[in-house]
Amino acid sequence: MLANFKISNTVLGISLSITEVICTITIASLVKLISPNLSVFMILFFRYLFCVPLLLITGFSQRKKDTFVIVSKSGLAIRTITGLGSFGCLFAALQFIDLSLMTTLLQTMPIFITLLAPFLIKEVVGWFRRIIALIGFLGVLIILDPFSENWFHYGVVLGVLSPIFGALMTLSVRKLSETDHPTTTALWYNIFGAVFFLIICILNKVQWPEYNEIFIILLVIGFISSFQQICLAYSLKLAPASMLAPLRYISVPIGILSGVYFFNEELSSTFFIGTAIIIISSLIIIKRESMIKEKI
Repeated sequence: MLANFKISNTVLGISLSITEVICTITIASLVKLISPNLSVFMILFFRYLFCVPLLLITGFSQRKKDTFVIVSKSGLAIRTITGLGSFGCLFAALQFIDLSLMTTLLQTMPIFITLLAPFLIKEVVGWFRRIIALIGFLGVLIILDPFSENWFHYGVVLGVLSPIFGALMTLSVRKLSETDHPTTTALWYNIFGAVFFLIICILNKVQWPEYNEIFIILLVIGFISSFQQICLAYSLKLAPASMLAPLRYISVPIGILSGVYFFNEELSSTFFIGTAIIIISSLIIIKRESMIKEKI
């Protein structure tokens, strides 16, 4: 009976993880769809704003009067800054580069985590994982093709900065989880994000959405973002992280298909070679980290 319960929990966790990946690609696709007609700052404001209500409900149901209590304020500040940087660069990059490329670049996050962890959270990382991480960078270079004309532009810079900030955010969340509740940190993060991008919109006199269709899409982005965070949180609660991590690479074929079908993106042979190297390198790193944790 207990074994069946564990299996059902694992299956549910895997289902939620796959749903979270689909939500991520859906959000990115919608952002790319409306970014030519609306400031990225306005899109980010709505993204963070509509994440707050659901987190408020979850926070009060879990923590009651302690919903807003934070122990490590400096840790929350780092988590917030890196999170804003990651999503800000992601949404901005989608204005300049293909959805398929951005989806692949996001998969470099485990590589950056491996390289940054020893310096930021004093995590021991062996030479094997470091070498695999460097091989992963080779995949990035193959995709970007630095020998081609006009390969270096704002989109590429933002596209690479997004997973770097994402890796920093992941490491800060690991550290912050030792002292603070994840729902509370997520709530504060989204509140700060909404206020921050609202101020930017006001200072830059960004025009509000003129068409009902765009406003509806913004509402959908906010709703899916809330649902995405719930799926991520509960998937990690129901199934082992080592089992869920490889599932994130489902986003690559989904992102490629979405880019080709909806945005008429063209893919080169070097794109597929580089993507394969990035995915294989990241999977090896995840597997190696899982084996080390099991030994410990």
